[in-house]
Amino acid sequence: MSVIRKNPLFEIYIKNDHLVINNTDFRKDNVIFEIDSIVSLELIRHLSFINKIIEITFGLNVPKKSCELRINLENGFKDIVLTDCDIKKVELLIYEINQVIIKRESEKPSLSTK
Repeated sequence: MSVIRKNPLFEIYIKNDHLVINNTDFRKDNVIFEIDSIVSLELIRHLSFINKIIEITFGLNVPKKSCELRINLENGFKDIVLTDCDIKKVELLIYEINQVIIKRESEKPSLSTK
């Protein structure tokens, strides 16, 4: 189980072949997905307009304004806004879950006929 924000609680974990997201701040973000229905997870970082200008003009790496966790599903996607979360933990978690997804995909029997 990975807690990426403590107050209010925000946790993401895998349990019984399901990805569970528990966000006490936004109940609409509380979801459970079957791992087999997830194509991938990604972190989307948004910059404010001023930050983009500074980054492009001066090449400085400025802190991101906000981030979203995008869960790419077989039939669409779900975005969850991450506020006051430990982004390093989120990045590590995304990597670990994507590795689980890749491993499960490689273990599926192929449908090719010989």
